[in-house]
Amino acid sequence: MNKPGDGMGREGAGVERLPFQVRIATRSELDDVVRLRSSAYGRHLPEMGQRLAQPEAADFDLGCEVFIAVSKLDGSLLGTLRTHANALEPLPLEASLALPERFQHHRLVEATRLSIQAGTNASLVRNALFKAFYQYCLGQRIDWMVLTGRKPIDRIYDGLLFTDVGETGAYHPMAHIGGVPHRVMSLSVPGAEPLWREAQHPLYEFTVKTWHPDIDLSGVRDLSSAWSGEQATRQSSTARRLQALLPLQFKVA
Repeated sequence: MNKPGDGMGREGAGVERLPFQVRIATRSELDDVVRLRSSAYGRHLPEMGQRLAQPEAADFDLGCEVFIAVSKLDGSLLGTLRTHANALEPLPLEASLALPERFQHHRLVEATRLSIQAGTNASLVRNALFKAFYQYCLGQRIDWMVLTGRKPIDRIYDGLLFTDVGETGAYHPMAHIGGVPHRVMSLSVPGAEPLWREAQHPLYEFTVKTWHPDIDLSGVRDLSSAWSGEQATRQSSTARRLQALLPLQFKVA
């Protein structure tokens, strides 16, 4: 397979430096990551913010990567995002919603725990983390990027041309996000570039045509050997994950 993150050609691309670096978090940086997550989620979902005050098992799992954006000026953490590939386990959202048939037997990666430090560079940090997510999916030869969005965050994903996996505009309670209703949305990885180009999307130049040396995915783990696992094995753990993730008021007696 391609080395993860090498899916973007540099030939003919413009070069742009960023005021921060995007890379994979080290274990020693997870304390900063969870503080940012807890603060970001806690502003809107106080109980969820408390739940995220400690590292999660997925922060260490093969098949998951924790991306961070770190300021060049002072080394502070500006943003973070975690990816989950369905190579070894079902996606977190699958504990709450069965994906339509068209997603079965495909390589999927879900983006979770997006958290951005408030400030003047917040939009740029978010865009750079999204580009890293996309590059990661290209490098791992993923078929679909998937994510969940609550109101009004889902409008950002509408703007990126993600579409609902099922009924348009439907919200589903998500066990891994405290039972809060979210839209579940997807975008084809091989179809993204022509879609953005045809739509003359404002992020097309940033995401596809510009090389950002400060987005460094050299630390990601190659999942090519992990995809040989049985789909049935992955799906068999969905019920156990659902019971573990649901808040108490949603659990089955």
